[in-house]
Amino acid sequence: MVVFPPLITATFIERPNRFILVLERKDTKELIRAHLPDPGRLKELLVKDATVWVTYSDKSSRKTKWTAVLCEPEEGLYVSLQTTVANRLVESAIRSKAIDSFSEWGLVRREYQVGSSRFDFLLENATKEQLLLEVKSVTLARDGKGLFPDAPTARGTKHVHELTKLVQTGTYKTGILFVAQRADITSISSEKVIDPDFNHALEKAHEEGVKIVAVTSSISTTKISIEKEIPFFI
Repeated sequence: MVVFPPLITATFIERPNRFILVLERKDTKELIRAHLPDPGRLKELLVKDATVWVTYSDKSSRKTKWTAVLCEPEEGLYVSLQTTVANRLVESAIRSKAIDSFSEWGLVRREYQVGSSRFDFLLENATKEQLLLEVKSVTLARDGKGLFPDAPTARGTKHVHELTKLVQTGTYKTGILFVAQRADITSISSEKVIDPDFNHALEKAHEEGVKIVAVTSSISTTKISIEKEIPFFI
């Protein structure tokens, strides 16, 4: 579980670049600029008059004092805007054995490097087999189905190819865990139209034995936690 800092509400005005939002505070009507931790497309979320939940930091090193934490594109539907939260959720879930598909694996290290690539987690089981795990944050949804990615991801495709090669050599077991950072998703699939290269890489990974798992989350304005495993459709 990840607990959010105190949040206030604002209304989405515009997104001048990938990492900045212009918002209007709902309490004071003041225009503010907020850092956006998720550089994805987010066009289905950052719509006119959408509510964005933000937190304030007075650190002198920060150019932007506000950070976007959640988006509420429709009343009562909260979507995390922090991609790194997915990794924090997975670390906690691996340690507590909260994901059935990885319950036999323990955490060895975060940010583990193999060759020129760095993977999110290195896991190990009781027989000392090791598994490299990549985590993907899912915020795009249509009709209850989560989709990844929401923009072309050459880096993501590269990681999938590398995980496939590593499992082929037998040096490591490998896996990809898709984390839905919204509660209205009942399954996840690859978004074939937005990034066909990623989809093809994922199909090959599945054929070669890369472990592909998806989970959904429970989310409110105070916390987010992994809820349960859901189907992933290749």
